[in-house]
Amino acid sequence: MVGPLLSVRPERVVIANRTVDKAQRLAERFSARGSLSACGYAQLDGQQFDLVINATAASLNASVPELPEGIFARGALAYDMMYGKGTASFFELALSEGAAQVADGIGMLVEQAAESFFIWRGVRPQTRPVIDALQAQ
Repeated sequence: MVGPLLSVRPERVVIANRTVDKAQRLAERFSARGSLSACGYAQLDGQQFDLVINATAASLNASVPELPEGIFARGALAYDMMYGKGTASFFELALSEGAAQVADGIGMLVEQAAESFFIWRGVRPQTRPVIDALQAQ
């Protein structure tokens, strides 16, 4: 996910993790591609972001990472790579702090499956009906 983010040349990307060393290793891996920094969750205090991606497993337990208040810029997008009912806690937090949009990882899952189907069968399936049906459940 870091590579595609950097390909659109954002002003900066901050990788936060409860284990700072893991965040730093990831930032170092992609440092040649753009402006990256790494920190723990507490060091996000006082910063705001237009896009906040939850790539943790917290949503599997219907919880959220220990993020400081105020990190969502007004109008931000909150993206949880998980999907299903567990994402509600992250989305509630984001919307209560000013995020305008929320999205889960169901689209990413379906698009990955479609790409695999294309590789194996040479046919690119229509993904929108599948995503719509899954979101309706």
